[in-house]
Amino acid sequence: MPTPTTVPWTIVGVDCASQDKHIGLTCGTLGADNKLRILEVSAGPGPDRSIVDLLAGWLLPHPRVLLAIDAPLGWPRRLTESLQMHRAGEPLLEPKSTLLVRRMTDLRLRTLGHQPLDVGADRIAYAAHRALRLLGELRQATGRALPLLWPPASDSGAIEVYPAATMRARNLITAGYKKNAASERPAALAARQKILAQLAPELELGAALRERVLAAPREDMLDAAVCVLAGADFLRGECTAPTPDERPLAELEGWIWHRTN
Repeated sequence: MPTPTTVPWTIVGVDCASQDKHIGLTCGTLGADNKLRILEVSAGPGPDRSIVDLLAGWLLPHPRVLLAIDAPLGWPRRLTESLQMHRAGEPLLEPKSTLLVRRMTDLRLRTLGHQPLDVGADRIAYAAHRALRLLGELRQATGRALPLLWPPASDSGAIEVYPAATMRARNLITAGYKKNAASERPAALAARQKILAQLAPELELGAALRERVLAAPREDMLDAAVCVLAGADFLRGECTAPTPDERPLAELEGWIWHRTN
């Protein structure tokens, strides 16, 4: 595949949520020196710019952009098949509830010690719906196709990522960084500082941007920065891909791109 040393990429991390004010955004670049640098961070829309306008402003100046989105971008095949002809009071076609709420990629991650939220049964479905609408709005705003990408990537597009898996692959200590209650704020801040320190060797973040990330009342921008890191893993060819036999189902349900070590 084309390597970052010959093909410059801009990577935009999107920590998606059902409400735009809770969407974390980070823009970085994977330079010719193969170093990952964060250029911009944002939490929610600006005072006079929507999320779409903000992202479009980041995408349009760059010829090759990867959107790394933390949200499910598809639903389980067995769920869509079972609901298509379902009628109230009748049993579902799929007798195993696990296959109705979890995709192949979710089940695979579980074997590695992760448990993504179940898009077929959890509130994460609201974030998934917003992520798919956001992709559609960005396609219209930028005039770019922005398809879901598979390696080797050669043009702008999007992938699904999962910050917890990206951090676990690096053995990061993450306990407590998502705590947002006022009483837990000092411990959460210390945990976020530790994560950024652990990421410093491979994620260049200037002092001003680092302070913005740490000053935020929530972890959204930090997770978005980890999405950028996951995007770099994908472009470097370091992520686990579905096998050829699994590829058709992965294209239907979506696939979480992550490193395993």
